[in-house]
Amino acid sequence: MNWIIGTLLVLFSVAGGSWGWWKGTRDLANPPDRYDRPIGVGRREHERHIQKRYRLRRTLLTVTGILGGAAGGFALLMLAAIRRWFG
Repeated sequence: MNWIIGTLLVLFSVAGGSWGWWKGTRDLANPPDRYDRPIGVGRREHERHIQKRYRLRRTLLTVTGILGGAAGGFALLMLAAIRRWFG
C-alpha cells in the first residue's frame, strides 16, 4: 500500500473518530434524562448509571466514527481511482 493512501486513510479515520467523540460528548455533561430518575433510586446511583451509559455511548460512537471514516475514505479513493481524477 502506498504511503499516500495510508496517510489519507489515517486522516479520514482521525476525522471520523473526532466527529464521533464530539457527538458522544455533547450530552455527557448535561444528559437529557438527568432529572427523570426512577422511584427508589438515589441521586448518586442514578447519576453514575447515566454517566456510565453515556461514556459507553461516546466510546461506541468514536469507534464507529473511526471505522466509518476509514470506509468512507477508502470509498472516496476507489471512486477517484475509477474516475481517474489524479492522472
